Amino acid sequence: MVRLALSIAFGPLHGFSVHGFTARCFWVCWLIALAEIACAQDPDKAAQTGNSQEGAAAAKHIEILFEDPERRALRGELVTQNPRYGMLIQTPDGELVALSPSTAIAKIVSLDEPMKPTSTNEIVEKTLGLLPAGAKSITTEHFVICYDTSETYARWNANLYEKMFKGLMRFWKEKGLDLQAPRFPLVALIFRDKDGYVEYSKRDFQGAEHTFGYYTQTTNRLATFDLTGIEGVLPAGVKLQREELLGEIFSRPEAERQIATILHEACHQIAFNTGLQTRLGDNPLWLSEGLATFFESADPRSSTGWAGAGRLNAYNLQQLRFYYRDRPGDSLTSLLTQDDRFRKGDTSAAAYGESWGLTFYLIKKKPKDFVSYLKKLRQRPPGNPSDAKQRLEDFQDSFGSDLDKLDKEFGRMIAGLRP
Repeated sequence: MVRLALSIAFGPLHGFSVHGFTARCFWVCWLIALAEIACAQDPDKAAQTGNSQEGAAAAKHIEILFEDPERRALRGELVTQNPRYGMLIQTPDGELVALSPSTAIAKIVSLDEPMKPTSTNEIVEKTLGLLPAGAKSITTEHFVICYDTSETYARWNANLYEKMFKGLMRFWKEKGLDLQAPRFPLVALIFRDKDGYVEYSKRDFQGAEHTFGYYTQTTNRLATFDLTGIEGVLPAGVKLQREELLGEIFSRPEAERQIATILHEACHQIAFNTGLQTRLGDNPLWLSEGLATFFESADPRSSTGWAGAGRLNAYNLQQLRFYYRDRPGDSLTSLLTQDDRFRKGDTSAAAYGESWGLTFYLIKKKPKDFVSYLKKLRQRPPGNPSDAKQRLEDFQDSFGSDLDKLDKEFGRMIAGLRP
């Protein structure tokens, strides 16, 4: 889940609770208030969050001094403000900080110079402080990976992230949609074991023991742990070669879903930092999760584990075909307008499968219309979600008013797919 939420559980929920239904419920509740902040504000004062350079130029750079002398001053860009709900600030390292109306503020100073993003070295230092002592970092072209697992495993993740990043950029450029370089480094934390990961996650949500990882829009960070389960088992000083590590990962029955989990959340992080989608923007859940499932396909035969952009997602195809046995006639309309289907344990797997299928169909059969639809949504200011009526109008404006015809074409395409 992603849209207006502040945090996104890692990857789609799969029946037996591998990826985190609890986390999804958490972030939805968290963000409702912030969405209301932006909805109630003067739209002329809205500032674009994320990596947008245009939005950054228009954002008001301020410093907030608090009455509590022990509390450090807060500098950042004012994203939105409302007397009833408070303020939302984007800091120089890309985090979003919410201040309630009851916050004791002594003074707000307008700063003349635009906000300068935090340096990569400073972000590394800050992020390392979130991991156990002795943690290390890897900096790639677009990512900062901080880890206390083996370097081999961390570098495998880093290579996977970069390959996906470049694959997505190339894919959308070929479709006529130019994305932007991230304004802030994309930060990922990798813990050596699940206990460390769960302990870290408590600052964001409860229930991480049922997840493989997650990404939060507030911190703009991704967190996961060593999915091989071998850290701490190897004798001291023993190092695995990359090929041995990949063999360990790929030899397991759950490998495809574990790798898909990493890819799924990396896609969310990339989408929200390149302008494909707007952080806290008008992003229906079917679209956000459809994009992530479209790009999450894993391939244990690949040297990195990623099958590539837009490959057939066998898992979600299976989920969708199972759902089609008793699929209601209004399923397409409810998918487009009702996010709740993703948040309920008995409907989430089908919702993810259907969102993947719809996204796959639209990108394959109506690519120009899909790009037009993405452009329409990303132009809207953050925190301004559409109601059901507007969602349908947006979809029909881009893909045609005859939903029954589209739904039948969608069904025929899915029926003809072969894993």
